[in-house]
Amino acid sequence: MRNKINVSNKTFCLSLLDQVLSTTYLLLDLILSRSKPAGDTRGSSSGSAKKTFPELEDFILKRDYIGAITMLEFLKHEGNVDVWVSVWSAWCWFHLGEYKRALDEYLEVKTREMLDARVADNVALDLAVCYFYLGMYKESQDTVENAPKCPLKCRLQFHLAHKLGDEEALMQSHAMLRDVPEDQLSLASVHYLRAHYQEAIDVYKKMLLERRYKRYENEDTDWVKVLPHIPSTYMALNVYVALCYYKLDYYDVSQEVLGVYLAQNPTSTVAGNLKACNLFRLYNGKAAESELKQISSDQHTFGQDLVKHNLVVFRNGEGSLKVLPELVDVVPEARLNLAGYRLRHREPLEARTLLEPLQPTSPLHYILRAVVAVRLYNETGDEEQLKLAQQSFHLVGSSASECDTIPGRQCMASSYFLAGQFEEVLVYLNSIKSFFVNDDTFNFNYAQAKVATGFYREAEESLLAIQDESMRNSFTYLACLCRCHVMNKEAHHAWEICVKSAGTPDSFALLQLVANDSYRMGQFLVAAKAFHMLDRLDGGPEMWEGLRGAVCGCAQLAAANAPNATVQLRDAIALLRGPGAHPRAEHIARPIVRWAQQNRIPV
Repeated sequence: MRNKINVSNKTFCLSLLDQVLSTTYLLLDLILSRSKPAGDTRGSSSGSAKKTFPELEDFILKRDYIGAITMLEFLKHEGNVDVWVSVWSAWCWFHLGEYKRALDEYLEVKTREMLDARVADNVALDLAVCYFYLGMYKESQDTVENAPKCPLKCRLQFHLAHKLGDEEALMQSHAMLRDVPEDQLSLASVHYLRAHYQEAIDVYKKMLLERRYKRYENEDTDWVKVLPHIPSTYMALNVYVALCYYKLDYYDVSQEVLGVYLAQNPTSTVAGNLKACNLFRLYNGKAAESELKQISSDQHTFGQDLVKHNLVVFRNGEGSLKVLPELVDVVPEARLNLAGYRLRHREPLEARTLLEPLQPTSPLHYILRAVVAVRLYNETGDEEQLKLAQQSFHLVGSSASECDTIPGRQCMASSYFLAGQFEEVLVYLNSIKSFFVNDDTFNFNYAQAKVATGFYREAEESLLAIQDESMRNSFTYLACLCRCHVMNKEAHHAWEICVKSAGTPDSFALLQLVANDSYRMGQFLVAAKAFHMLDRLDGGPEMWEGLRGAVCGCAQLAAANAPNATVQLRDAIALLRGPGAHPRAEHIARPIVRWAQQNRIPV
């Protein structure tokens, strides 16, 4: 039997889509860190000992940006048109994650006449940062060119070079980074965005160890134990380290490191989201959703796009078409997960349209591209799509970061599967079999590889363990199961499958498979039944020759005194002489009957 890709490869590839979860946009360090914006012209507060009303600084120090904006809006309403009011409003909107409103405020400031040069320079830099956070990288690059040279400009250009794929500019900006926390954080974040997670961890670890308490001077000290003793100024580094460990699939370690930060900041949106993602990996979507709902209140604006995206993931794609399209250019993984949703619903062209604008940079993207190519090959027979799928799977499976992961080994198995090298497929599938004991997709592909390599008993066990009705009704499944039954000397079970499949589009091909396999394995009665049915459906000379040979095979078994051979010969003769018998049927039946009578065999 020719081993078809068909459903097998589709389901093999799709099982990889569930391995990935979105937790992006957490590492960029471009939030402005100054305590006051440039151009603050406020006078000193009154020297009264007792303050009747809170000052703006009180709101800012408490990070109560809504309170600060309320005060600033009140000042505007009272007629205060000082530039510092608008600048502070923009600063607060930015820290609330309302980058568009911050941008509008900065643009309004920029249009003012007689603007102080220092204020104008800083507003240009702030505008570039807002453009960056809105994903308007070209506008950000054009704007930052007009900003004065400063460390923040260098860091922003470093990030822009990465986003725009300008490797030369990236290296130039990299060379200008200093050994200070802000620059090192930028370096670590770009390592993270380029999937160099261990390099990012090394940067964060170095920063954490440099700021530990003096009693941890021994370099051999377990650095994770140092984390609770890091000064609170750098406590957020725990989140970044935890995120890197999450990306490396060390979910329990990620949870341990994250707990240090959550102990002091239990309401953090970023940390809460990451904790939910770890719970999703370690347990299930319900546990993750329960955690995420605690930070999904409408009063929190920062990170809500990420929260909405991850809720879709935790609910196994529920609400994908409602939520993900509007997040495609906001949360990077939204485009990939929407493509995955399209693939699951048999829409490969729509999935390819989503993926085409981006150059693959992550394992998930390569896997999705490979799955799309397999689907298109199944529908069109285009060999180029098959080569693309095989190359993409091999690229992921052979990469240093993925070769020892479960998805990486699945990818290598997929690559070899498409190449028809089933011995190699089993090498990789056997190494991860214990993780997929009750997984229908895995069992389906594992069974096909076993069939292709001749391990029919094990293949039959895997096929019978599958519960998914769509798989059990596919031609690939039925063909593999029939072959296993025949090769395991249970051809009558294969014939029962053929009878149940009568009238379906694949029934003819299934009959051919059972007829030829049964004949080859010496199970001549089933072969005779299958060839007889084929002869009635097709009437070609090959079918009559097959029927004739199978009946002669039954006579041969009877002559050798095989078990039940007499009954089988009688049934075979009845088929040969049945309604619509071939004109030459008696030429075969008459000598067999005469021989049987001479040997006292009742037929």
